[in-house]
Order: sequence, then C-alpha cells, then structure tokens
Amino acid sequence: MTFLSALLAAEPAHEAVKAGAHAAPSSGPLGDIIETFGNFGVDAPHLIIQLINFAILAFVLYRFAIKPALGQMEERNRLIEKGLADAQAATQRLAEAQKASDAKLNAAADEASKILAEARTVAKAAVEAAKAAATAAQTEVIAKAKAAIEADRVKMMNEVRGEVSRLVVETAAKVLEQNLDDAMRGRLNEAAVKQLGR
Repeated sequence: MTFLSALLAAEPAHEAVKAGAHAAPSSGPLGDIIETFGNFGVDAPHLIIQLINFAILAFVLYRFAIKPALGQMEERNRLIEKGLADAQAATQRLAEAQKASDAKLNAAADEASKILAEARTVAKAAVEAAKAAATAAQTEVIAKAKAAIEADRVKMMNEVRGEVSRLVVETAAKVLEQNLDDAMRGRLNEAAVKQLGR
C-alpha cells in the first residue's frame, strides 16, 4: 500500500469522524482539542496529514538542499579564512622583507659613507704628500740652483782674478819694461789676488 492510497483510504474515515463529531461531541481532552480546531475551521485529520507532509518535505529539503548548501558555505568560509590567513602571512612576510631590504640599504649607505670618508682621507693625504714632495723638490732645485750659481760665481771670480792678475803682471811688465821671470810673475799674481780678495 502506497502513501497516496493510504491517504485516499483515510478520506472516507475522516468524513465519518467529521460526521460523528457533529453528531455527538466526544468527551475528554482530545475531543475538546478536536472541537476547538473544528470551531476555527481546521480539520484535524487533514492537519495531521499536512504536518506529516511538511515533516517529509522538511526532511527532504534538509537532507538534499540545506545540508549540502551549509556544507558548501562552511567550505567557502574555511577557504575565505584560509585566504585571509594566507594574505595576512603574505603581508607579514612582505613587511619583514621590506624591513630586511631597508636594513640592507641602510647598511650599504653606511658602508658607502665609510668608503667615501676613507677615500677623502686618502685623497687628502695624497695631496698633502704631493705638496710635501713638490715643496721638497722645489727646495732641492732651489738649493741646487743656488749651489750652481755660487759655484759659477766662485769659478768666474777665480777666472776674473786670474785674468786680472795676468793683466796686472803684463801691465807691470810693460811699465817696468822688463821681462819678468816665472818666480816674479807668481809673486805678483799672488799679491794681486790678495788685493782683489779684500
């Protein structure tokens, strides 16, 4: 017997109950409930069948529609939470990478500053050394020039003295009109040199 045939079989019984209810109200609490429903136009057997139908429909909807939909919603919520957690972790990794990058850039800037300062110090020392070397070379050149000038002056003075001595001796020889011997010429040269040396 199917559910539909059971309903159809219950229909004549329901009509009999309905007719009996109008004929003689039953006593007791159940009879009072049925009579109260009947006063409001609600037929109890149809209400029970409709409640059973609703329960079956609710079960079917829950089992095949609501439960899978809730499962999918829970899965989506889980995926969304996982995505949010992954996004937060990625944001944190990005912040850490940014900090590490900033730290490396700061370290590189500090290193570059140190290298630049060292290069300036080395360049300044090189300039000072070059200046000192140039000053020393200049002093040496000036000293050599002075020594060469002094040597030339001494040489020229000696040559001049020798020439003057020779001229004095020749002049003296002409004045005295005599030829001087080598010994006399030497003495006169020495006397002339002494006179010029003063």
